[in-house]
Amino acid sequence: MKKLAVILALSLTGLWAHADNQEIQPQGDVSTNAVGWVCGLAFKGTSKGVKVIVGHFKTVAYGTITCKGVPGKHYSRDVKITIGHHWIGPTAGIGYFKLAGVSSEISLLNCSPEDLLGKYKVAQGEAAIIGGVGAFTAVKVGLPQLAFNVSVQLLKGIGVQVGIDKLTISALD
Repeated sequence: MKKLAVILALSLTGLWAHADNQEIQPQGDVSTNAVGWVCGLAFKGTSKGVKVIVGHFKTVAYGTITCKGVPGKHYSRDVKITIGHHWIGPTAGIGYFKLAGVSSEISLLNCSPEDLLGKYKVAQGEAAIIGGVGAFTAVKVGLPQLAFNVSVQLLKGIGVQVGIDKLTISALD
């Protein structure tokens, strides 16, 4: 009976919810005088390679970033996510994964969601035997902005990978 009451209460709260569907187009100036953005990113891609400090292990994925600004503005853009760096670095991994993931990003002191595109420092890990999971945490610091990104992924493949690397989020045209 308690579960039924909780479900009904949660369902009724949705009746009064309101979402502003005003969307900012990525062309031109998207500045809205917002002090921060909260964004979500859904993506699909692959990770593959062999690297134990020396070698090559790279993740490439494509998805859509959707943001909501503090004053209620919305923004959406198709992006490419690349994780990988030089042939030498603090990463160890071997394997091949197909992945699908979601990410949440909080950005402070940015006037535009376009500022979220660019290079991040990332700590990531993936493991799978037929199926598995992965995660990464990325940080972008630049004056005066600060962006923090946390992601979880579902994997299909075999292998393991862990390390610190470079993440790049770039817009697709």
